[in-house]
Amino acid sequence: VWQTSWGTTTRLVGALVMVHGDERGLKLPPKVAPVQVIIVPIMFDKNKKEVLEKGESIRTILKKDFRVEIDIRDGYTPGWKFNEWEMRGVPLRLEIGPKDMAQGQVMLVRRDTGEKIAVKEEKLAETVKELLDNIQENLFTRAKKFLEENIRETSDYNEFKKIIEKQRGLIKTYWCGSKDCEDKIKEETKASIRCIPFEQEEASGKCIYCGKESSTLVYFARAY
Repeated sequence: VWQTSWGTTTRLVGALVMVHGDERGLKLPPKVAPVQVIIVPIMFDKNKKEVLEKGESIRTILKKDFRVEIDIRDGYTPGWKFNEWEMRGVPLRLEIGPKDMAQGQVMLVRRDTGEKIAVKEEKLAETVKELLDNIQENLFTRAKKFLEENIRETSDYNEFKKIIEKQRGLIKTYWCGSKDCEDKIKEETKASIRCIPFEQEEASGKCIYCGKESSTLVYFARAY
């Protein structure tokens, strides 16, 4: 049996954290988030029972289509719970309290933008789906934009060395396929090939190191 072992699990988890995280913690794309919606009831002694029942009722409705949990822990303030679930990266927080119940609505809070949206109960499931789809698209668009902004192209080795020394990111350039060239580049710049795209452009150029004709575009970068 011939097989590859890339250690993709830990690498993908690391990439997910680095690409989508911020100073408050994780920001998980809804498609991979273990919990897509966290319900946080805002309770006071006199209305605790009613708010809890409403929270559980909402959870029962939403769990048909989404991965939903409700935080009913005692001893923690709503603010503490908000921060904890933000740190865990849950895409959408649902707040329900006495004032919301009186108005027949809930408050939804997006993890990616922090935007708060008041939603009537009868439109809740529909709105949750729309928001989760939008969060998924927004996180992808942000990540793609960041990637594109951090790719530089050059065919000059001196410029290559300056870019590697002063800027983080990827350098797109031609490589002749020689391990010797890659080893020398790594020795001189600490950069190595991080990716060889399966789909190559219909063009050709010269190897960034030896100058030989090449049709193979690669991405060089340093490992941090």
